[in-house]
Amino acid sequence: MVGTYLRARRRRRGLLLRDAARSLGWTTGAAARLEAGQTVPSADALQRLLTAYGDPATGDAVRALWDLAHAGGDYAADVAPGWFERVAGCEFEADRITAFSAWNIPHLVQTERYATHWWTNTPVGHVPPPDAIAARMLPAGHDKEVLLLLEETVLLRRSDPAIMMEQLDHLLHLAEHSRTSIRIVPLHAGVIPPHGTLTVLGLPNQRCLHVEEATATIYSTGRPAARLQYVIDSAVAAALPTDTSLDLIRRTWAACAREANQ
Repeated sequence: MVGTYLRARRRRRGLLLRDAARSLGWTTGAAARLEAGQTVPSADALQRLLTAYGDPATGDAVRALWDLAHAGGDYAADVAPGWFERVAGCEFEADRITAFSAWNIPHLVQTERYATHWWTNTPVGHVPPPDAIAARMLPAGHDKEVLLLLEETVLLRRSDPAIMMEQLDHLLHLAEHSRTSIRIVPLHAGVIPPHGTLTVLGLPNQRCLHVEEATATIYSTGRPAARLQYVIDSAVAAALPTDTSLDLIRRTWAACAREANQ
């Protein structure tokens, strides 16, 4: 996770791998191994890279990454401030994303008004800043391959019908104009959803990172990820076909319109 995040920070700054190596005083090959997760970075290496990438290289930021890198095994929990930006960096690096939620519309495909409403009404420990929330949203014409699995209950959570209408419009636009597929998982299917959003990030070199996200983030690979992949596979097997799912979203939009006019 840490290597993926550092690669995202470098690429967002428009820097090459040799620039990272120069900051560290390493060879390009050694810097590549760090980004691939094959090397556990020291606090000094993290400090140098964050500084080179123009990030606030505070002790808290370095400590959060150091703790994640040294967690060991196939499981790491990120509960420190900045967790939202770190998972966003990992998503930036993914070219294939599958997200399953029964809690809310996933952050990647939220509209600005839906996101504002969500964070205002959701008690969390560390609310991300508005610019981080906006930066995480995929542009309408993104080139990632995205599969959204929404449990039916997500469509029922519409405390503000006008905001939900706008959000559903956005989902339909993504389905029509990008590589985004949306499938609804019926409540009666009996698939046990995650608490929050469960995301599978397909990374370069055929690597995968499983992410559980609620009020913080848990990253899994290896054996823990296999359990989470079973949940995703079960959701895919139970989900309605794409056309049926989009029709259900359109019907929900119409119900929101009636509620908004009452």
